[in-house]
Amino acid sequence: MNEYHAADVFRALSVPSRMQILLLLKSRGPLPVKTIAETLDMTSPAVSQHLKVLRQAGLVQSERQGYFVPYAVDAEALSDCCGMIVRVCACPGPSGTAKPACNETETGALVRQREVLLRELERVEKELAALRGEEV
Repeated sequence: MNEYHAADVFRALSVPSRMQILLLLKSRGPLPVKTIAETLDMTSPAVSQHLKVLRQAGLVQSERQGYFVPYAVDAEALSDCCGMIVRVCACPGPSGTAKPACNETETGALVRQREVLLRELERVEKELAALRGEEV
């Protein structure tokens, strides 16, 4: 993921309703607009607009199945997103390797956030491997 695509992804994620939609799709799997709207107490047109932005950012996929158009999270795109956050939030160490914080006073929150992101990235990569039928 390059910086321009990352900016589009983070812009798409900057709206709380879009994050709610992604979390719902992650937890329940592919869903149509109407189900998303009912679950999140939103209008179908609003959900459609949010899904359009998420689809343009590459975070969700859809494939028409007759009248049914389920939307699903693109796990690989989310993994790339996690990786970009880690790359942006980690500062270079003395040997060019990433370290969790830029100086000693910043370590607390940044280290915890990096650890959370790395665990999530590892979990997503395992799920992707399992979907591909690879050994974990």
